Amino acid sequence: MTPRLLFRRAARRLVRGGGLAGRSRRYWMAGLGGCAVIWCAAAAYLVVTPKSYTASFTFILPGTGAGSSLNLENLGQASTNSASAFSSPDMSPTENYRKMMLSHRVISEAAKEAGLPETAFPTPRIELAEMTKMIMVSLTARSPQLARDRAEILRRVFLATLDRLRNDEIVTRDTAERDMLDGYRRGLQQARDRLISHQVKTGLVSLEQYNGIVTSVEHLRAQMLDVEARLAQSRSGVEMLTRQLGTSQDAANLAMLLRADPIFQTNLDSLAKDDAEIARLSGTRGEANARLQDLRAEQASLEGRIVSRGAELTGHRSAAILKLPDLSLRDERARLFERMVGELADCQALEGMRAKLAAQIEQEQQRVVSLAVAASRLDDLKRDVQVAEAVFSSALARIGTSKADFFASYPLVQTLEAPDLPKHPSSPMTMLALAGALAASFFLTLALVMTWLRTELLRKLLKSGLSTQPSSEAGYGMPQARSI
Repeated sequence: MTPRLLFRRAARRLVRGGGLAGRSRRYWMAGLGGCAVIWCAAAAYLVVTPKSYTASFTFILPGTGAGSSLNLENLGQASTNSASAFSSPDMSPTENYRKMMLSHRVISEAAKEAGLPETAFPTPRIELAEMTKMIMVSLTARSPQLARDRAEILRRVFLATLDRLRNDEIVTRDTAERDMLDGYRRGLQQARDRLISHQVKTGLVSLEQYNGIVTSVEHLRAQMLDVEARLAQSRSGVEMLTRQLGTSQDAANLAMLLRADPIFQTNLDSLAKDDAEIARLSGTRGEANARLQDLRAEQASLEGRIVSRGAELTGHRSAAILKLPDLSLRDERARLFERMVGELADCQALEGMRAKLAAQIEQEQQRVVSLAVAASRLDDLKRDVQVAEAVFSSALARIGTSKADFFASYPLVQTLEAPDLPKHPSSPMTMLALAGALAASFFLTLALVMTWLRTELLRKLLKSGLSTQPSSEAGYGMPQARSI
């Protein structure tokens, strides 16, 4: 007979049958044998299982966002803000960090630092506390010191990996941002080159210079109005003096010109003295008087010199020189002549000034018209330079402020509890083995008790069922219960 058939017959015998004494003996044997197996297995677990120790540490993530702002005078403002890593419902930094600690990169580096092959380094057990920002990590080893050392290695390698990832991100961003900044710099330089080329070509450096030219034209026109007013005033004065003196402007000019020459005036004074002496001698002496003849000869000589000198000074004919009135003035009339000559001089000066101002106004007006298009183009080029400078400065400031938040992509993680030295082994667990053996023994005993009582329970159930059937059906007979 095969062992399988023997086992089946023994089980059928145990469940179904035999006498009461034999049945009781079989149940005791089954209960004691089962309990013996259970307690032997628990004892084997406690004896055979090697001791292991668990060291743990805890990370905590602050999880707050960061922001910074930078104001640049005359350039603008640059600001950067990073939201909290926990603000997105689709991403959990704690879960990301859990996956990272279990990654091949972290485990292999930890195993290398511990001097072990990657497969020999224990897999960490990571728990994420609900409704918190804490990560609890534990590792097992054969000794407390080894467990703590490996936990410390894992913690240190994980933090170093985070720092390398942050640095790699900064380098990558810095490269991209510098490329972008170089593009902005080239655009700014091109805008400046266009502006300088336009300034060199047109000679117009700034809009202030063009506005200064326009303003100078207005000032010249104001000066022209003032000169014309003063010229009109001087001409009115000359006309009034001309009417008062009864002479012309040309005659007055010639008279003042001759009076200003000392040689002409000396000859004129000598001629006046001779005329007076001749007039005095003519009344008392005859024309044959020697003194009178000498005076007349001297008079003729003086007139010749006066005419010659006057013609030399004025360019008029000799006869016209002697006919000029007011060659010798000694009274108030001379002062009026001086005033009229001064007014004439002012008129000439003002006329020259007016001509000069008119030429300047015409020149500056043409310059304003010729530079109008250049000034408009200069304004556009300066605006382009200002926009390029603002974009470049803002980008430069944004690059500087973006580096301020080192934990934007990988949130800050802090060690709340460092790896500790385990005081008690984590396995085998004596209390767990005892509780398991007791529970298994209890359930085995309960099963045997329920099996022992099943006949009485079936009898009561059958009796209760038959008592509820009608009497007409009693003829069919009642099944008889067999003792098991």
